[in-house]
Amino acid sequence: MRIFFFFVFTLFSCSNLKETNKFKNEIDSINIITPPYNLLQKNISFKTTSETSTFISYWIKNSNSVKHSDASKRDLIHNFSLIFLRPQQEYQYLIHNSNEDSLAISDTLSFFTDKLPEYIPNFTLEKNDFEFDGLIFLRTPSKPGVQLLIDNRGRVVWFQKSDDNLPRFYDFVPPDSYLSSYEPNIFYEINFYGDTIYKIDTKDKSIHHELTKDKNNNIIGLSYAYKEFDLRPYGGRPRDVIKGDGIVVYDSLGNLIWEWNIFDHEDPIPYLKDNRMTLTLRDRRKLDSLKIKPRGIFNRDDIQMTRDDWSHGNAIGITQDNNYIVSFRNFHQLWKIDSKSGNVIWKLGLNGNVKIDSDNYFYAQHAIHHVKGDTLLLFDNGHRDFRISSRALMFRMIDSEFSLIKSIYLPKELYTFKQGSVYLIENDKLLFSCSVKRKLVITNLEGKILWQLAGEHAFYRANYIDNFN
Repeated sequence: MRIFFFFVFTLFSCSNLKETNKFKNEIDSINIITPPYNLLQKNISFKTTSETSTFISYWIKNSNSVKHSDASKRDLIHNFSLIFLRPQQEYQYLIHNSNEDSLAISDTLSFFTDKLPEYIPNFTLEKNDFEFDGLIFLRTPSKPGVQLLIDNRGRVVWFQKSDDNLPRFYDFVPPDSYLSSYEPNIFYEINFYGDTIYKIDTKDKSIHHELTKDKNNNIIGLSYAYKEFDLRPYGGRPRDVIKGDGIVVYDSLGNLIWEWNIFDHEDPIPYLKDNRMTLTLRDRRKLDSLKIKPRGIFNRDDIQMTRDDWSHGNAIGITQDNNYIVSFRNFHQLWKIDSKSGNVIWKLGLNGNVKIDSDNYFYAQHAIHHVKGDTLLLFDNGHRDFRISSRALMFRMIDSEFSLIKSIYLPKELYTFKQGSVYLIENDKLLFSCSVKRKLVITNLEGKILWQLAGEHAFYRANYIDNFN
């Protein structure tokens, strides 16, 4: 295919293109590829007969909404990736030449997008009193695993498929990439165009639940930690291994530069002696009494439960002063950990060392993170033995003193006893992932539901990406 550029006096007008003198440059060998991992993306490449800079404008046929790619570098070969396309649509596009002394534009070209594959979940918009321009980032736990971006109408605008189950953890990295894992002990940073920025092999460090970046581009993750104990007094064996949690920090080259281990700071034996096992265990005893036999390890005794999942770290955040805050679900506590010495600065929550009113206790919590200033935000799942409701807990910790900012409850029908998340969006609204109920909810800071979406899958968390171009 060979297409000639034409001079235009305005940058772009879909309906009123005026042909003038033919431009001396030509484009040739246009190639359009749909990557197999994302049918809502088109990779367009072509050559020009002389070095020039180009960009692409594109739109759904008969639509007035026009998008523009970034400009290519001055070269003979040009490559573009168009993302966030709509399925089963005819798109038209123009290739623009942008030499310093002239502008030129190609003939109108077109391509078609395919329908979404069957493994993409469907969404139902149940309430829509809030319009937003951002996108919501999700990940399905099913096989094949799939990562999704959806818009305010619940429409899938981007996805990437994995042939296997995806782990829970991922994290958005501004402006256009994310941290993820697809294989045991290996994680990646990948942009939304499908390019791998780097790949890091953690070798013997198994990362779970959380990956995030600090301001120095170091990658912080939760890891598993193990230690042997003589558990014969508690019905175990002389060399029993208990699994807990740790923290690992890698630089962008894959070097392990810092490590922390819970067993250096907490002894699991008192949890057996005092029978202070997890509230999760109480759930499991209730299930046993009802003769309910869900999959997993619900029917194991105290000692077995301790061995397999003592602390259950499920989130790590970076505080304003560049230390770490970790959520331990089985303790119903948050720990602030010094990022240099590894010392535990405070323990907030049930049986912690920070004074807190019992009304502010949180249970089985997830998704702790820094919001702005000295403000932290937590998804408090709740627990049937204490409070059958979930909420967002916004608070400050200054000099190890707790100060409540806001407590925003969800309706009881959205109670999410496991998983889930909450994030502040647009400074005055909250995005909840009610994982158990398969609902995404946006509320104001008083808890009024403004937007609600139902999905076919449970999502571990939901991230909001603001103003993605």
